[in-house]
Amino acid sequence: MNSPTESEMIIFRVDSSLEIGYGHLVRCLTLAIQLRKQGAECYFICRELVGNNSKIIEENDFNFFLLSQQKQKNNSFPERATPYHYSWLEVSWQEDISQCISYFQRLKPSRVIVDHYALDINWELQAKQYCNKLIVIDDLADREHYCDYLLDYNLTASCNSYQNLVPAFCQKLIGGKYTLLRDEFLISKTKSQARRINNNLESILVTFGGTDPDNNSEKVLEVIANLPFKVARIDVVVSDKARHLQSLKRFASNMLISTNIYTNVKNMAELMTDADLAIGSGGGSTYERLFLELPSLLKPIAKNQVEPLTKMSQQGLFTLFDSYSELRTILLSLWDSKIPKIESPVLFGAPIVSRLLLSKQVILSDVNCWDIRRTFRWLQSKELQETFLVSSPPKISNHFCYWRSLLQSKNQFCFSILKDGHHLGNIGVKHIDYVENEAEAWIYIGESSKHNSGVGSAALFLLEKFIKETLLIDQVVIHVSKTNQPALSFYIKQYYIEYSDSLTAEFSDKNVIQMRKNL
Repeated sequence: MNSPTESEMIIFRVDSSLEIGYGHLVRCLTLAIQLRKQGAECYFICRELVGNNSKIIEENDFNFFLLSQQKQKNNSFPERATPYHYSWLEVSWQEDISQCISYFQRLKPSRVIVDHYALDINWELQAKQYCNKLIVIDDLADREHYCDYLLDYNLTASCNSYQNLVPAFCQKLIGGKYTLLRDEFLISKTKSQARRINNNLESILVTFGGTDPDNNSEKVLEVIANLPFKVARIDVVVSDKARHLQSLKRFASNMLISTNIYTNVKNMAELMTDADLAIGSGGGSTYERLFLELPSLLKPIAKNQVEPLTKMSQQGLFTLFDSYSELRTILLSLWDSKIPKIESPVLFGAPIVSRLLLSKQVILSDVNCWDIRRTFRWLQSKELQETFLVSSPPKISNHFCYWRSLLQSKNQFCFSILKDGHHLGNIGVKHIDYVENEAEAWIYIGESSKHNSGVGSAALFLLEKFIKETLLIDQVVIHVSKTNQPALSFYIKQYYIEYSDSLTAEFSDKNVIQMRKNL
């Protein structure tokens, strides 16, 4: 159903190094694993930078190509302004794309996915000539892109963040519901939530990224060592390529608290689950901690982390500290009280991202203002009014207020249904109940010419996968007018079963049938 019928060839262009870190590569691997589950064949192109961690690509059974560092002059491509992080590439973008093109020509990818702060519209315009779809993963919104999809799951990002930075046809996947998380975090979620019930401070996890160039981990240990109380255990995670690894190990060995130094871990979710508090930096691990609802004290260690971390801390998602004296003060306050619990807006987004990227024609897109205006026009139709059990068309002011409330709600999600880039209808899920393990779905196709065309079936398939794989809900509820025979027939074909349970207050006075489906 709206899924690839043959193996899709996908190439990732991503780097890792002591300067770049490993987060970009890890999130690309996370997405590649999901794409592989759906039948795609993925390759990686990486540059052989100092301290690169390309070996983990091989450990995950993917093929990769290392680009050489040999400098070549190549000015055959037009030049534009260069990105702020341009030096991370260590060659010109012209040389980089020239090297990549040979692999594009050989593998003939249907999709190219690029995750690199040093690459922008210059590189992407050339790469797009060798693939059907080009996808950019970004979280800076500081440069122009030429792409079919833009993925940014930064919790402070919005569609406006990329205004005038991407082409009009670009589909933007923005926000926490698209977060790329490895399967291990999904497996650990329930156990981690259970640990937060008591919220006593007994174990601390310290993680400042794989390379930790400023040796922040050791500075944290020094603060903890001089506290007037002792925790039971400290776990520190770094890479075996961390610059200060030996110094860190020596300091840890003299701690009076049981302190473990872990390198190149493959069980980060387990370590987070077993911790009561994390102390670290921003980056990809921020979203892992939030997903597991692990309370955290964070220190921005890069310029691009300051603004998003500040905004997220203002939402109560974690606490920031600027200095180690401030960290000491915070830890002292936590010892005298329960660690505050957090309510995470981060979802397990990798499955729905991979499905959208592989979808042939029909996709689900975040609703924009033009979609809302088009929906208002659709709702002038008597047929659609009957579908929604309303007697008259909405007033435009009420219509926009309704949609504003809908989009701001934390307990429901709605999407525009697009086919070949054209908005044809809307679909969503509401009344999400994690205790009862159920949620209510709704759908309508506004363009009457597209009824019975398969668009509704394809859209509902994607929504059901979102409910099952991202919201982690197993049962879907639908309410249908008893007189709407086409809709009843549609849901029966999608394996929904009439349910005789009493209707909720919302539908008790309406002529509707409740239908359910176990996913």
